[in-house]
Amino acid sequence: MLYLAHFAYETVFMHSFEPAVDLKKELKKQLEEVKVGLEVECETVQRDCPLCASSVHTAKKLPYGNHLWQVVQCQHCQFVYLPKIPVYERLSEEFAWEKTSEQERFIKQQREPLKQRFSQTFKQWRRRYIKRDKLPVLIQRYILPGNVLDIGCAAGGLLAALPSAYIPYGVEISKALSEQANMAVLERGGYVVHNNALDGTGAFAAEFFSGVIMSAFLEHERQALQLLEQVRRVLRPDGVAIIKVPNFASINRVVRARRWCGFRLPDHVNYFTPTTLRALVEKSGLKPIQFSFLDRLPTSDNMWMVVGPNNI
Repeated sequence: MLYLAHFAYETVFMHSFEPAVDLKKELKKQLEEVKVGLEVECETVQRDCPLCASSVHTAKKLPYGNHLWQVVQCQHCQFVYLPKIPVYERLSEEFAWEKTSEQERFIKQQREPLKQRFSQTFKQWRRRYIKRDKLPVLIQRYILPGNVLDIGCAAGGLLAALPSAYIPYGVEISKALSEQANMAVLERGGYVVHNNALDGTGAFAAEFFSGVIMSAFLEHERQALQLLEQVRRVLRPDGVAIIKVPNFASINRVVRARRWCGFRLPDHVNYFTPTTLRALVEKSGLKPIQFSFLDRLPTSDNMWMVVGPNNI
């Protein structure tokens, strides 16, 4: 009931009382975007549908994003994605997570101060009195003792907190964060690779890991299908991968529209629904082990899936 009350407050009450847009500031912002667009055009890559490879030229433009970062939907498989995205080198420094997340937090606080204040207070209360972090539970339930890989490990906080039965490894594209994470796991016998996810995961031997964690990561990955194929390769036959991604099919996304918390441009490049996430996983040669209705609630902004190699 408390969660539903918070959901209703965010989607209805706060949406109704958002401050009016300052037209002069908005115009200045658009002019700045044009200037930036001229500078970064040569530092982006264009891609077709990450799921079915249908041409981006047949995709439908959605009313999200802007002229620099336009969100589209594949008309063949319904996958939602960003067709023009920064090259990996820009993700390593300019669009590193520690920078963009702080920028995003500041923008939201300036745009919707009342909502952000209430949301932060509620999250703190929820963390204190209602334990809702599913990741530790899923790790303990599904991942057998052995080597564990965290893709997009940031500063290594999760890896350092893993139980002693696991040897932590990581892949991180941000140079600064990868150095912090490496220091955090070296004494546990593992290490962190500073590289993009696809090449970093590809550096490990086949069937090396009992578990792979991709929590709030797959939405960032340019080559999501190829990465999942690499995950299948490095997993032991009895290994599993735990995936958490924003839920594009959530009610909150429909109500909040452009201001949905799942939109972070340009570092969120894939937008999953339960249907397209399952399709991508199965196409990679993996199979869902746990993906119940409670893992993909329409009232939640996120969804969870546990997958393993399809050895059939």
